[in-house]
Amino acid sequence: MFRKIHSNRPPEKTVWADLMDEFAPYIKKIYHSSSNVSSRFPKTIFTCMIIALMFSVLWPFISKQDPAQTGIAVESKKDYSIQNPPAVAKGLNSISRAAGDLKRIITIRERVDSVLNKKMLSQADSVFLENALLELKLIQQP
Repeated sequence: MFRKIHSNRPPEKTVWADLMDEFAPYIKKIYHSSSNVSSRFPKTIFTCMIIALMFSVLWPFISKQDPAQTGIAVESKKDYSIQNPPAVAKGLNSISRAAGDLKRIITIRERVDSVLNKKMLSQADSVFLENALLELKLIQQP
């Protein structure tokens, strides 16, 4: 059923090694150029990082302004309120009823399975199975 897969690739050659072979010159060039720039302009880079940090801290407070005050066109807000509450309640009731029915079916199935696993069935077991069948029919009816 299962067959062992044989591969002829060398074990030291992985996908990562192939990618490094392909892109190593570009990565080295980027690394050297960025280290040259950072060693030549450390104060400028530090200042840019501090400005970016301040901007990221202040942005949430600045962006909370009312768009009408800034002159930006405001899109009309859509009304997401519930239009028909009785229909929603009816839908939720049917979902909860279905969940209750499913829970009852699962418990009946577990009890029926335990009874059917017995070697000999008594008369009480037969009556229980008939009642379980009737209960399942009642659950199935709308």
